[in-house]
Amino acid sequence: MDKALKPRGRRVLCVIAALVMMLAAAAPLVAYAADNPLRFAVKQVFTASSALADGTFTYRLKALEPDNPMPAGSAAEGYTFAITGNNGVETGPLAYNKQGIYQYELVQVIGTEKPGYTYDRRVYTLEVYVDAALKAELVVRNQDGTKAGEIKFENAYHALPSDPSLMADPPVKKTVSGNPGSAGTFMFKLAAGDISYPMPAGSTNGTKTIQIVGSGEGMFGNWSYREEGVYYYSVYEVNAGENGYTYDTAVYTVTDTVKAENGQLVVARIVTNSMNKPVAEFAFINVYRGGPVNPDDPDPGKPGPITGDDRNTALYAALLALGVILIIGAAGYLSRGRRRHERT
Repeated sequence: MDKALKPRGRRVLCVIAALVMMLAAAAPLVAYAADNPLRFAVKQVFTASSALADGTFTYRLKALEPDNPMPAGSAAEGYTFAITGNNGVETGPLAYNKQGIYQYELVQVIGTEKPGYTYDRRVYTLEVYVDAALKAELVVRNQDGTKAGEIKFENAYHALPSDPSLMADPPVKKTVSGNPGSAGTFMFKLAAGDISYPMPAGSTNGTKTIQIVGSGEGMFGNWSYREEGVYYYSVYEVNAGENGYTYDTAVYTVTDTVKAENGQLVVARIVTNSMNKPVAEFAFINVYRGGPVNPDDPDPGKPGPITGDDRNTALYAALLALGVILIIGAAGYLSRGRRRHERT
């Protein structure tokens, strides 16, 4: 009886030993999965045209099956994390203890959109393949199902262009002093401090010229800014050589300071004269002193033809001079006659 039990006992011991070995073999695999959880990188590319832009964005990893492992700190809606500026983060860990295929969705969280911001709305699908050895392999797919080489979101901030209708547009005011026979044509120029500066419609190579006939007003027009900065312009009259005119040599400076406010570029404009004093208009005064008979005469300051009024004035002057001469002659004659009378 005892001899019959011994082989049976040895078989039991062998079975128990085999079970122990199997458990021992399985234990390191579970530990391997726990000690080497899955992590993955998420990159953010952020471009901004304003130093005031907030470049911090939020992302969410969501399990597509309810029992999928999730990183610590996850909530019912998923696991959220933030990235600031041009940076990347390593997110996770995801620890798996059984074989299978696990799917997730990764998106950017976009709540109330801020003016001027452009958000990346792509959706990545993460597929995690876990084999019998609990080794995890990650495959990332784009929205069209193709494989993605990396997880990258591209965001940007560009303040909305300035509103031209809100820009002050000082008028050019032309005044002609004198009495020209006909109205002259005068030209005024707006010149950008840099050829790359924005300009109104009708400009060429950083300049725009307008004309005013006689005394009157004109305007250069407004434009829109797309970048922050300080912009300078000059306004002056072009000496076109109109006969008989003395031209105004004033030069005005326009200084536009452009800043972003709540996602919109806003322009603060100051116009100053040659004395660096703020003004509300570009005022020019030309003086007419008469012109030459020949319109092609290069000397616009030379006296012009004599008019009817000018002839009368010359006649009066000649008669006055003649009267003075006669008075002086008569006085001399009377003085000499008096002296002859006294000698006799």
